[in-house]
Amino acid sequence: MNSWPSITPISIDRTLLHEYSDGDRNFEQELLHLFVDDTQQHLANLKAAISDQNFDIATREAHHIKGASAHVGAVAMFAIAAEIETLIKQKSTSPSLPLLSQLETAYQDVIGMTEQWDQESTTLS
Repeated sequence: MNSWPSITPISIDRTLLHEYSDGDRNFEQELLHLFVDDTQQHLANLKAAISDQNFDIATREAHHIKGASAHVGAVAMFAIAAEIETLIKQKSTSPSLPLLSQLETAYQDVIGMTEQWDQESTTLS
């Protein structure tokens, strides 16, 4: 039996974030903080919509998270949200429940990375 190593996607692709911000570190931090604050509510809405089997709202919330993740370079969240959106469009909520846990974990990773970058910026100032 072949055992392939597990590959964990990075939380935030700094290269993408730098491209979007033209390398403006303060703007990057502002984007990340807005993303973290905004995404918390969208995750809650997504979980509730899936639980209620409200596919229209669930699709909209997954799509929002996917797009917002792409704009800050949160590649793991983008990939997971895209998969959840696809499953919801197929009206298949059961497989997306484990993915919600992965999405929340990826979100916590983004929060941790944002806090780490805040500390680095404070140290550099």
